[in-house]
Amino acid sequence: MKRWTLTSEEARDLAARDAEARAKGGIPHSEVVRKMLADMERELGQMVADYDGSPARARELLEALVIAEEEGVPASSCARIRHDLAVRIRDLRAA
Repeated sequence: MKRWTLTSEEARDLAARDAEARAKGGIPHSEVVRKMLADMERELGQMVADYDGSPARARELLEALVIAEEEGVPASSCARIRHDLAVRIRDLRAA
């Protein structure tokens, strides 16, 4: 089994995170959730941009959008993502 190794940059980053967590008592749950939802929103946008029109990708996108809505991505963001997807589908059909 290969040993787990860190670069010096990764080690510095981990040390800084450890020091911050010890000083501030960790990251508030609300901040973790906020970042998670922002990541989900960004990833959905990228999935729409990468959508190639295939049924498999459509199913993957639909599943990701439903999960995002259930997890709490704002309705306005989900509506914008659905609109962007509709535009993407229209452009693919026109090509």
